[in-house]
Amino acid sequence: MKLKTKQKGLSLIGLLIVMSFIGFFAYAGIRLGPIYNEYYSVVKAMELVANKPGAANKSPSVIKTEMLKSFYTSYVERVKKKDIKILRSRGKQLQVKYEVREPFIGNLDFLIHFEKTIPLK
Repeated sequence: MKLKTKQKGLSLIGLLIVMSFIGFFAYAGIRLGPIYNEYYSVVKAMELVANKPGAANKSPSVIKTEMLKSFYTSYVERVKKKDIKILRSRGKQLQVKYEVREPFIGNLDFLIHFEKTIPLK
């Protein structure tokens, strides 16, 4: 008679290694989630301002003011007025370009660069 002595499943050390990887990526997601959520709010605000009637005929200062008002209602805090630009190539375009530095673990930081350009209509 033969006995099966082959182990099935994870050992305790294997389980701890797998859980540490899951925990690491979960923590990274928790740190990066709000940053990307804010970026999507910035894109939504840009589309809202760009699709207003006559947006291409407005002055850059008026467009920037409308963007800042939209940022205020969307709780966007990392984008400043200096990050908003109006480009005049191939018609008017609205560009938002900024960087976010988020502390991660110890002396490690995430540095995320965002840049979005859409045409004004």
